[in-house]
Amino acid sequence: MPTDIPIKPVVAGVDGSAGGLAAARYAAHEAELRGAPLVLLAAYEIPMYGYFPTGMGYLPDDRPEIDEQLAALGKQLREEYPAVREISGRQVVGGAAGILIDESRRAQLTVVGCRGIGGFTELLLGSVSSQLIAHAESPVIVLRPPAAEVPPGPEQPPAPPAPDGPILVGVDGSPAGQTALRFAVDQARRRDVDLIALHVFPITATQTRDEVARAEAGARLVLADAVAPWAHEPGVRIQTRTLAAHNIQQAMIDAARTAGLIVVGSRGRGGFKGLLLGSVSQALVHHAVHPIAVIHADHQI
Repeated sequence: MPTDIPIKPVVAGVDGSAGGLAAARYAAHEAELRGAPLVLLAAYEIPMYGYFPTGMGYLPDDRPEIDEQLAALGKQLREEYPAVREISGRQVVGGAAGILIDESRRAQLTVVGCRGIGGFTELLLGSVSSQLIAHAESPVIVLRPPAAEVPPGPEQPPAPPAPDGPILVGVDGSPAGQTALRFAVDQARRRDVDLIALHVFPITATQTRDEVARAEAGARLVLADAVAPWAHEPGVRIQTRTLAAHNIQQAMIDAARTAGLIVVGSRGRGGFKGLLLGSVSQALVHHAVHPIAVIHADHQI
């Protein structure tokens, strides 16, 4: 007898900041695209004041003001994204990074901001984002803070869930890079936008023109092999680009300025100076203008 397989949710880490609201809206849009439920998760740690006997000196486990804000945010998102099949919110006591990493095991996607406020013990600080992209067991999308940090609420105009522009994916031929490409293809198909597969290869000031030309030829081969499975698939529009750079991190950041979403693997191979190593992912998370998705090699679409 057939059984229904539950659809994994899209999870948004929220903390009451404008960045948290942007993450929630982005996650709601993703939930619409995927036909998935949305979970709004607020994590906070219970502070201890002074030294007390066991069971004393802590704030209550439940914070009604968080439940109220989650309920209000859920109501707002249901009005803005009526196609989302289900929206729920909950507060969880504990370290935000550990809770979001644990939640990623049951999510198909986790969305967080790169910075937050101290309202819920700085849920979305950069350190949390960094830990999440390093250890999450499903894809993570990190949003940069809104240009103007204004208090969230009905008076704030809805931010666009996905900036205009194609999806840019970093490719280096590694397993993580190939998994990132597969995720990017899926996203481009869902959004009906172009996909740019980019391979950045390193050059030095001492290299000759012929040496750079040979390196570029190698980069083109890497791209051709990587995109071959999707080159003629209906509904997928892939452009391939190579880019020579002295600084790979900065080159990726610059290339991402016109992208609606940047996709990278969490780790790459060392053959091309670690194009998709964690340092590049970290640099993009902290400096890219638009949202960035970080994908682990063992993720399956």
